[in-house]
Amino acid sequence: MFVQNLNERQQGVLLHYADEVMRADRRIDAAELMAMDMLRNQTEPGVKAEDVPVEALPGLFEDRLSRVSFLLELIGMGYANEDFDPTQSELVNHIARVFAFQQDGVIEAIEKWVQDELALMKQAQQLMEG
Repeated sequence: MFVQNLNERQQGVLLHYADEVMRADRRIDAAELMAMDMLRNQTEPGVKAEDVPVEALPGLFEDRLSRVSFLLELIGMGYANEDFDPTQSELVNHIARVFAFQQDGVIEAIEKWVQDELALMKQAQQLMEG
């Protein structure tokens, strides 16, 4: 949903870390695989996952728009199976700390937005099903 806010290299790093979030709880289910496919389909053609150390992320995601977009996508991946496991949360929170988002409430606001978006999607599904 926010992949368009990222350049191609950032998109590659997103694919890597989304996969890390998906695998962090050591369980991969169909909903997570579908979310990963949807994420890949939103990237520019030819973008491949790129592993960059967490400590290097601030130099790659230099502005607030790219950092928040990156975290929104990672938290969305964490909630893909409706179970944001503590190990997934810790990985995302570590990235948020590296981005210096640990004290201004940004990570909490991002997580709440993702939760609200998922609730709205469920409501829309119910409307469509009648």
